[in-house]
Amino acid sequence: MQKIVILLFLILGSQVFASPQDSLVERIFNEMYNQHYSKAEEMLRTNKNHIDSVLFAVLSVDMSYWKNVTGTDTPDYPAFENDLQQLSPGIPASSTQQAIRLVTLSYQLRYELKRFKLIKAISTRQETKALFTALKPNEALPPGQQEMYQLYSALFQYFDNYLKPFFASDKKENCSAALTTMTRLYQSESRITKTLVAYFLGKTWLKYENNATNAVEYFQWLHKNFPENIKFKELLDECNEQLN
Repeated sequence: MQKIVILLFLILGSQVFASPQDSLVERIFNEMYNQHYSKAEEMLRTNKNHIDSVLFAVLSVDMSYWKNVTGTDTPDYPAFENDLQQLSPGIPASSTQQAIRLVTLSYQLRYELKRFKLIKAISTRQETKALFTALKPNEALPPGQQEMYQLYSALFQYFDNYLKPFFASDKKENCSAALTTMTRLYQSESRITKTLVAYFLGKTWLKYENNATNAVEYFQWLHKNFPENIKFKELLDECNEQLN
């Protein structure tokens, strides 16, 4: 069931890649992915009113997940659960609230699968998939939001098909198409998009396709651009060990 651990979906607001928010968000993003959590949290908290509300939720929950769950050898699960509860809207009425709910559901699903809370994960996945479909963007969306949608659509496609029985006729074709989409998005000029794509592609090739040769370039890029992130270094070392 951990096969769909990276099935999170991030919906970014239409101003995500516009100045001056772009510069601020990128600085916070860089601090977070170099694992300077205290500094990133302070920057995020003090600039809350200057950041799109959906993007604020994305950065907040992603930071909590890295800090308390996946980016540490001493996880603090109650802290993450508390942050998730604080960030989750009630019954989402507006499209913005729906987007924020989708963000939190995505991390909730990822967390439940990691902790083997399988009954809860089944319910969360159903709600996530329904909301994902309801919020499907259209071609008029700005480039940054289109890139994010394409990335997480490809991830959803890959892992939905990855979990199909091995004899499913379209399984290999659909997974291959999803990987092709993500590879194209790796050429993005957005540092945030490129970082997320590199991480997801690297993990997919290494952990699910068992292909360290295809994975290594992504972790090389991540380690070069975020040298203080110990998890990126560990994943790069794992690739290199398999290749030697």
